Order: sequence, then structure tokens, then C-alpha cells
Amino acid sequence: MTTEIGKELRKLRIDQDERLYDMSHRLEKSSAFISAVERGSKSPPLGFEELVIAAYQLASDAADAMRRAADRSRKAFTIEAQTPLERDAAGLMARRMSSKMDALSPDELEKILAILRKGECD
Repeated sequence: MTTEIGKELRKLRIDQDERLYDMSHRLEKSSAFISAVERGSKSPPLGFEELVIAAYQLASDAADAMRRAADRSRKAFTIEAQTPLERDAAGLMARRMSSKMDALSPDELEKILAILRKGECD
């Protein structure tokens, strides 16, 4: 099954008239690795989408689409919180997102996303 990032990578290759082999050389990753990320048998490693964005000099909209696709293709995230407040927020968010009993509602998640996205535009 193709992941969200797999769809974006394939679309990028088609737009650039490249083969998987060409992309692997440009990204300095093996063809097998890129194929595994596309299929979802490997999660895109941290920073992979930024490597793609830089290698292909993606414009703002395409870069944002690649970042969203990478996030949607990951099942786990690592957050390095620096302060006690950041650790409290990260821990609570993780517990609420993984809880069956006290899960965040779609409306609550939309509100959190709106707050976080507001900071991206600055």
C-alpha cells in the first residue's frame, strides 16, 4: 500500500521525469530504502522530507504538502522537550492522543492544529 509520502514522491518523480534510481542518487539513499518508504514498510526518518525539499528545491506549497505527507506517513513521533512546561505539554498531548477513554475530540484537535499552524506562518 502506498503511503501519503509515497504518493508525493512518485508525483515528484513524474514531474521531474525521473526514475526511482535517479531520485535515490539525488537524495543519496538507496532505491530499496525509498521504495520501502513509499510502500510504508519503512517510516520516513526524521528530516527525510527536508532532504527531499532541499534536493528538489520545492516551492512553499509543494514543501508544505511534502511535510504533511511525511507526518501522515509516520506512526510515532519523537519530541525533545527542553523545559518542564514543554515536557508537561508533550506528555499530556501524547497521553490524550493515545487514550481510548480520554481521547481528544476531532474538534479539540482542530483547535490545537489551528494554534500550531498560526505559528508556522510567522
